[in-house]
Amino acid sequence: MNDTWGGEIMLFDTNISAAVRCKHCGKLVIKDISLFNLSKDREHEENCNCGKNLFRIKSSDSKTFRVYINCIACDKEHLYVFNSRQVLSEKVKILSCPNSGLDIAFVGNKKLVREVAIKYQKDLQELIKVLEV
Repeated sequence: MNDTWGGEIMLFDTNISAAVRCKHCGKLVIKDISLFNLSKDREHEENCNCGKNLFRIKSSDSKTFRVYINCIACDKEHLYVFNSRQVLSEKVKILSCPNSGLDIAFVGNKKLVREVAIKYQKDLQELIKVLEV
């Protein structure tokens, strides 16, 4: 894409997704978030379809993001801190419970988060089938 001066314009996708398992109902929920919609010094909250809080995001400078996740594994709230470059990278961030080591959330590129969440869900279902035998 060219601007009116003939130079190249770089476009950044500032939309990310977060896949988090609700500690109340157990459902894996994927939420889409625009970093532009995260206002400075305001807390952004995402809820599960069951109505309970999944996670909160806060940024004081629009560059550093503090993510608070309600953990399904240990029933505590965990804090994860990212800068905008980390969140907008092509990779998915796998967030684990510091107490149990269980993966509790996936954050990053929308398409990749969905792919990882689907694979995680299938792997979990396979594990449950194996354990039932």
